[in-house]
Order: sequence, then C-alpha cells, then structure tokens
Amino acid sequence: MKKLLKKYMTLKYRIPAIIIMSLLVLGCSIIGISFKRYEDLNVEKHVKMAEGITRLMADAFDADKMDYYIEHNYSDPEYMELLKYYYTIRESYLDVEYMYIYRLFRDEGDGTVKGQVIVDLDEEYTEDVPQESIDWIGELYTFNAGIMEDVERITEDKECIWEIGESEEDGKRLLTYCRPILDSEGNYVCSACVDFSMGAMIGKGITFVLELLAVIVVEFLVIIAMVNFLLSVILFNPIKKMTNCIKNFKFETDKDRYDSLSSMEALQIHLNNELDDLYDALVMSLKDSAYYMQNFERARGEIKEISETAYKDALTGVGSKTAYNNTIEQLQTGIDRHTVTGGFAIVMIDVNNLKYVNDTFGHEHGDDYIRGCCRIICETFKHSPVFRIGGDEFVVILKDADYDARVDLLAEIEDAFDTTYHDESLPAYARYSASYGMAVFDLDKDRSVEEIFKRADALMYEYKKAFKKVNGSYR
Repeated sequence: MKKLLKKYMTLKYRIPAIIIMSLLVLGCSIIGISFKRYEDLNVEKHVKMAEGITRLMADAFDADKMDYYIEHNYSDPEYMELLKYYYTIRESYLDVEYMYIYRLFRDEGDGTVKGQVIVDLDEEYTEDVPQESIDWIGELYTFNAGIMEDVERITEDKECIWEIGESEEDGKRLLTYCRPILDSEGNYVCSACVDFSMGAMIGKGITFVLELLAVIVVEFLVIIAMVNFLLSVILFNPIKKMTNCIKNFKFETDKDRYDSLSSMEALQIHLNNELDDLYDALVMSLKDSAYYMQNFERARGEIKEISETAYKDALTGVGSKTAYNNTIEQLQTGIDRHTVTGGFAIVMIDVNNLKYVNDTFGHEHGDDYIRGCCRIICETFKHSPVFRIGGDEFVVILKDADYDARVDLLAEIEDAFDTTYHDESLPAYARYSASYGMAVFDLDKDRSVEEIFKRADALMYEYKKAFKKVNGSYR
C-alpha cells in the first residue's frame, strides 16, 4: 500500500493529476464564459442585421401612402411589389422569424399599446393570398406590457429600439428590433420590425461551446501525455546548453555571427530524437540569420525604394492610387470608431480636354498638361495631400487650415484654371483647365468615406457639364 501510495505521489502522476483538476475548473469556466460571450456576440450580430433589414424596409416604404396601403393592400400592384421585395430581403438573412410593419399607438381608452397591421409577411410569398391574410391588414394587435414603456421612444423620440422577449402566440424567445418610419414632414407614421429566433441562436451557442470544450480537453490530454513522457527523458541539460548559447548570440559584426555559429556547432547534440531536429534547425537558422544580416541593409534600401514607388505617382510626384486607398482606409476606420471629430472635406478634380491634347499634340504634351494641372492643384492646396487616382483624376483631402479656408481655396483654384484657360498667348496644351467638386464630411449623416466621395464626384460632373455647355467639349 505504501509502495502504491509512494508511486502515485511522484511528480510523474502528481503533475498530470494537478493539470487534469485544473482543466476541470477551466472547462467549467470556458463553458460559462464562452457561452455568454457567444450569445452576446450573436445578439450584437443580429442587432446589426436587424438595423440593415429595417433600414431597407423603411427606405422602400412610402410613409405618405400608409392609409392607401391599408385600404387596398393585396389588390394594389405597388403593395405586392413591396411585399415581394420584403420577401427577398428575408430570404437573404438567417434566423429571421417574422417581418412586419405596424402603426404603434397607445389606446387612450385602456392605455394599452396597439399596433395596426400594415404589412405582415407569411411563411412564403404567393400571388394567391389567403383571405385571412387580407383580413389581417388594418386589424389592431394588442402588444404585451413589455413594450408599453418603449412606445414613446418609438413614436415620439423616433428611436430605433430592440429587446429580447417571448412571443405571446407560440412562446418563442425572440429578439425584436423596431425602426420608426417617418413621413415627408418628419412625423412618425409606423414602424418596420423584424424578429429573430433566440432559440436558434442559443442552440448554435451550446453546440459551439461543447465542440470547443471537447477539442480543448483532447488537446490538453495529449499535451499532458507528451509532457509526462518528455519529463521522463533526460533532456534538460542539452536544452539548457542550447538556451545559454542562444542567449549569447551576437549579430553586430561578421566575427560575432561566426563565433555564435561556432559555439552552437560545438555542442554536438545527437540524442536520436526530435531534439536533434531542433538542434539542426537552430544551427541552420543561425547560418541563415548570418546570411540575412549581411544583406539586411541592402534589402532595407530596396524595400524603402519599392514602398516609395508604390505610394508616389510616377508622372506627377503626388500620392498614388495605393496611397489614396491607404488614406481612405484610415479615415474610414476613424469614422467607424467615432474618433473623427474634426472636419474634413474631399475635393474631386477631373482634368478637362486631356483627350483633345493627347489626340492633337501627342501624349508627351498630354503628360505635360497633366503635370501642369497638378502643379496648380498642389500650389492651391499647399497643406493637404493630393492623390492622382486615374489618368485625369485627382483627389484632395482637406483638413485643418485648408479645410477652414476651403471656400477661398476653391475660388482660388477656379481663378487659376480660368486664367490659364483663357490666356490666348499660351499654346493650347499649356492652357490648363479642370472641373472640381467638393463634399464636406457630415458627422451626423455620413457613415462612410465613399458617401462623401460620391457627393464630391457628382458635383464635379455637374461642374464639367456646365463647363462643356459654355466652352464645348474641345477648344
């Protein structure tokens, strides 16, 4: 008995026993934490999906026709097209249980919250609509007490809300998201709502946690067995020698690298196991490191040259399309994280009559024409990054001083191009001209840089259209 007890009190058994007990505690923690985290992430993901779904529903719904939709509903072709669109949206998203549009209001008589049915999607779209679905449109539905405290937020404050609760009809646990729909005067009319099945989310979460736990347990058991085996083999001394040798590695000079390599090779570790491979790999790694360090400075110079080439436009010397994309990505990250608090604007500039210059005077003068236009742009926006994103397209991102003086700068660049364009003493390929459009970031409305760019681009094309109307397509 004493021998058996002594055997199982050795580190060979005690360490695995301690690890197994720790794993049991860790496993229970993983189950709770992972499940809660998975559920929270699932809710966040579905709330974001619901935001997109209800936004699409609200955008497609003409709030000024609500009474007309209630009266004519399925007999109206426009209403049927709207339904077909909503069914298409529902098919594109997982776990959608219900989609509907109700007009929410508080009954002045009994104080309950009611919803007048305007749109309520069935299981699937059909041209042959059941009579009960037709009769349901316009009916009043009484909500449970849980939504009573939120009705003012929806109807008066016009907020989007979401909550988790149980369906009164079938007892399903649902995540409900409601978005107010406003008429042309900004008044609340009705709400676009979508319900997701929480049961499906929870089921996936349990499956995920159990699978994760099984993988972790198996991996840790394998690791325990391997560690127990390795502890039974005398490897500590060679490992310590290699460790000390690695700690003393020096790479500053060729002599340092040679001495480090010689000290590792002098260990002569040959144990006929995996440690031999590690030792050989370390020796090879040291040799490779010595080689790479010799070429490091040259490689760093080449990398720097490649980077500069990638971020600089070869013809004009301003930022390239790659540099522009990198800058836009940083701006978008700031918008997404709500760290962009200062103002900025995007100026889209398109060179006029480049094709005329190329076709008439040749591409060499065409390149000079582009460089001349770019010079005017850079001289005007001295404190802002300029990018060439296409053959005749430039983009300027205004911040700080240039942003504050944006109106004056636009007037300045228009005067500069107008002066050269109408200077009859200059050859045609030196009479520079360009169209521009500027859009300012709106902190309350803009959610992407692309939105600002499109507005600037649209204004630029309006300017170009007006320019062509006055001056023609070519000189």
